Amino acid sequence: VSAQLLALGHSVVVIEKRADAPFAIMLRDLKVPVPTDDVRAPRCLERVNIKAAQAIVCGTDDDLANINIALDARQANPKVRIVIRLFDDDLVERVRENFQAEAHSTSALAAQTFALAALDPRIVHSFQLEGQLVVVSCFQANAALSTLKVGDVRDRFGGLTLSLKRGEQKAVLHPTDASPIAQGDVLTV
Repeated sequence: VSAQLLALGHSVVVIEKRADAPFAIMLRDLKVPVPTDDVRAPRCLERVNIKAAQAIVCGTDDDLANINIALDARQANPKVRIVIRLFDDDLVERVRENFQAEAHSTSALAAQTFALAALDPRIVHSFQLEGQLVVVSCFQANAALSTLKVGDVRDRFGGLTLSLKRGEQKAVLHPTDASPIAQGDVLTV
């Protein structure tokens, strides 16, 4: 999560109980502040300036601790966006409704991707959107596809082409409908 936020240009502070935790050492190498503290301790969130935070990710391996952290954060900063990692799937909806927070079950998020990846190695990701399963697949175009354009993939097969990579060239994100497909191109659809 920290690496993704850093890649998006955001500042990150991570609270860790153990100074020698492997990921804490890696984050310090990335110049991320990693204070050693118990996030449930009084004033811990205050010490990392929760009042000025845009968001907090409560991502420990303890559901109750994550909920407690979220409640403390909401009390200190009523406008902070809260994202909670939960293992108990039954809690997810209840937390979303009652705490006005984004709650996600890591096992539920991963389940579809694992199941589909077991069926087809070209599947790199999947998720639910408006009740529909969205599958992201990466594959190399064969001779039959080389007669088509990117728009044809959408019109004939219902696939939205996210990127097209030809040989050693940099991948083109969101190629135009008129972009031709060549044999050997790698498409992410």
